[in-house]
Amino acid sequence: MKQEQTWEKGLETTQKLITFCVPAYNSAPFLHFAIDSLLPFGKQIEVIIIDDGSKDDTGKVADSFAADHPDFIRVIHQKNGGHGAGINRGILEAKGLYFKVLDSDDWVDQKALGILLSEISFETEPIDLYITDYQYWRGHDKKGQYISYRYLFKKGCSEGGWDDLKTFKYSSNLTLHSTMYRTEILRLSGVKCPEHVSYEDNYFVYCPMPYVEKIRYVEVPLYQYLVGREGQSMENDTCIRKYHDFILDGTLIFDSHDIMAYKKDYPGLYRAMRHHLLLNMVMVPTFARLKNTKESNAKLKEFWLHCKKGNYKQYRSLRKHVAIFTLMFPGQIGITNVKSCYKLSHLLVRYN
Repeated sequence: MKQEQTWEKGLETTQKLITFCVPAYNSAPFLHFAIDSLLPFGKQIEVIIIDDGSKDDTGKVADSFAADHPDFIRVIHQKNGGHGAGINRGILEAKGLYFKVLDSDDWVDQKALGILLSEISFETEPIDLYITDYQYWRGHDKKGQYISYRYLFKKGCSEGGWDDLKTFKYSSNLTLHSTMYRTEILRLSGVKCPEHVSYEDNYFVYCPMPYVEKIRYVEVPLYQYLVGREGQSMENDTCIRKYHDFILDGTLIFDSHDIMAYKKDYPGLYRAMRHHLLLNMVMVPTFARLKNTKESNAKLKEFWLHCKKGNYKQYRSLRKHVAIFTLMFPGQIGITNVKSCYKLSHLLVRYN
């Protein structure tokens, strides 16, 4: 949409269809779950393991995989920069037509990946964004909620542009687990994740959206998402402790695009981006107010002031939304609202 995209009809037989980027930090005990799930597809994919300055045997485990499968597994050892630095390096190094991030403690459903690769192999024109379903797991033997995006597409249709998508549900959003961008789209967008900041994947998904013209949905649970492991970034206590990372990510997302410029000429894109923006803005006051310290309250005030000064129209469209209004209600009533909304969100998106 924003820039000219190049495309040669059909695919080069030598080009890998998907680059799987696996950022790994102190992942030695569980890295095999991610890599083992990819091993049967070496002829069609490449795997880049980013050893992000691990202090355990992650580098040795990764090197062992590469030594056994040098035709499609590469390892890059770099100083610690966080999850975002791993994604950035993966985009830079990727040779595959599409780019998919797979966290080191997660895995793919092999049947689903086979179906997705078959879809890609028959392409005759560019698909900028693939959307697939995903599954929560609590432990490697207990399935949780299945997240489906079937509702976004009209019955009998699985392809189109932003204008062809139905309205997003409040309990649903495009995520790292459900999206796979064409590598060229990521590079055109100039997306660069912040280093040493958690939850940066929300920005990674959001930034390239205006560059997408064609979307295809494949109704398979590709990504298998493990939750509940001690120390994970999405654990409740961790989210509250890292409230400042939500503020940093929220600032980056808010500043990256002026969605009001798309409202008239690209209404479908506007709706999708506003939904993503709103859900990320909701997380900022949620965790800052759950932290409820003098510092967190001051940081939250600074955040909204930054948004107001930077893009007043976009700021107003968010602040007047009932969700933001409810979370920002002053005093103890506001704190009670936050706690109630947080409990409700866990009911809507059940992990188990």
